[in-house]
Amino acid sequence: MPSALAAEKGETNVVEKMKGFTPPKGTIASSGSQYTTYDPKYAIDGNLETKWWSRGFTDYIQLNFPNPTEFNFVQIAGYASPASNTNYTLYGLQNGTWKVISPKETRYVRSEVTITDPIEAATGAYEGLKIEANGGSSWVNIHEITLGLTNTTDNSSIDMKAVPGDSQVTLKWDEVKGAENYTVKYGTESGKYTETATATKDAYGDFIIPGLTNGTKYYFVVSAKVNGVDSKYSNEASATPQGGNQPEQPSGDRAILVVTMDNGLDKEFDLSKKELNAFIAWYDAKDAGRGASFYAIDKHSNNKGPFSNRKDYVIFNKILTFDVSEYSK
Repeated sequence: MPSALAAEKGETNVVEKMKGFTPPKGTIASSGSQYTTYDPKYAIDGNLETKWWSRGFTDYIQLNFPNPTEFNFVQIAGYASPASNTNYTLYGLQNGTWKVISPKETRYVRSEVTITDPIEAATGAYEGLKIEANGGSSWVNIHEITLGLTNTTDNSSIDMKAVPGDSQVTLKWDEVKGAENYTVKYGTESGKYTETATATKDAYGDFIIPGLTNGTKYYFVVSAKVNGVDSKYSNEASATPQGGNQPEQPSGDRAILVVTMDNGLDKEFDLSKKELNAFIAWYDAKDAGRGASFYAIDKHSNNKGPFSNRKDYVIFNKILTFDVSEYSK
């Protein structure tokens, strides 16, 4: 049965003779069942004298953390009567979805408090941990659970930089080995991210977030997905998009972008590759339901009259199709 109870001691604590740390303060513990008053909260209270006692031979205990918590192993102190082999499978919660983060592991549990060997888990920052247990011939008992992070050479430190542009920000970070893709989160308050964008595995060097408001400061973090598991987030980078200046006129490749509107009108723009990629990034993001409903394209040399710049605003739901013709090198 669920119980909305949490660990009370400190932010994290150690348990004597166990590795790692207790789940952070504010963790909510629940389970499939409990015997009398042996509540699941006792499996995370840092006390080996107390325990969660299930009413069955198979059951689960679930921990929901107050904030994403990074770990790559879990250690369990169990009890079995009679002594028996107990099977454990770990699940991690990321973006609201539970996923298996360890194979089924077997530990021999005695008729006394037994601190079992740590169970390796896929490295990641998780919103929760679920342990499914099969006690064999004994009801499931867990005295304590600790989490830990061994030294790892994975994506534990992603350094990201944010470069402001006109209505956009370019994000740069180093490649993470083995990354399948990257998830960028951003918003207008530090630590509060209301928007999400997915970057391909090759986008780490120059990823553009379009459709932003000039003069507004944005905050960004990025994580990498490796072997199906999201790493912890990078440092928080910030930038404030600014308008009113002529965009950089690169001397490299250029292309003609022709946007066909739903009324049959063709709009043609001579753009740098950087500007073209920014437009395509905005279009893809909006197609996935993110970002502004319009995009401003600078007309560059078509500035006639006393104007610092002129822009053509295209509306996403008015675009029928677009075509790109690259200049020969």
